[in-house]
Amino acid sequence: MPKPKPQLPLFGLMAVIALFLLPEACIGRNTNKDCGSTMCGNVNISYPFRLTTQPSNCGDHRFELECDNNNHTNLVMKYGRFYVQNISYDICTVDYISPNLGSQNISCETMQAMDANLSKDDNCSLPRNSFRVDDSCKVPYMLGIPSSVMFLVNCSEPMNSSSYINASRCPTISSYFYFLDSKTTSGNFGESCTMDALVPIMVDNISGMSTSDIY
Repeated sequence: MPKPKPQLPLFGLMAVIALFLLPEACIGRNTNKDCGSTMCGNVNISYPFRLTTQPSNCGDHRFELECDNNNHTNLVMKYGRFYVQNISYDICTVDYISPNLGSQNISCETMQAMDANLSKDDNCSLPRNSFRVDDSCKVPYMLGIPSSVMFLVNCSEPMNSSSYINASRCPTISSYFYFLDSKTTSGNFGESCTMDALVPIMVDNISGMSTSDIY
């Protein structure tokens, strides 16, 4: 029986989740200057973030954002596009293990982002984008809220199993989308199904939940 196609390291963002910066993840971090703040819609863009339209010496290019024609702030990744809802800029106190180092105040930036495929006006939308977090040098963010994950699978035929929870809220003809608990073994993975995304969720598992409960 075929196993899911190799996309396990990917995260599709279904709801608004928090992304925390990992500013010290790589040696040789870009140290471009703070050029002050700018706005895209209602999102405040400040260092280390930068817009693609700003001068190249502003901000950190690993934290680059796009401002589209509708004044929406976009986080564009290799495997998908995400709408930035908000960015908060705070100061956090870090307590070091060594008593000689004591405590230190550092900047803590948190971004709320949402899968761009999800639309408030379209009940047929599905979380189809994926977010790779296995290389913190290229993707310097840390998922901050999800406690578990589920599979979004695309099947060519309907699945008659309670483990497969209907993901599409609109009827389809050529394919069927289901949510599947991440603890599902490969032996219970349907031959007609492939994996589209691994979606962060706020519960331990989705067993017994309905489609509306999950959304």
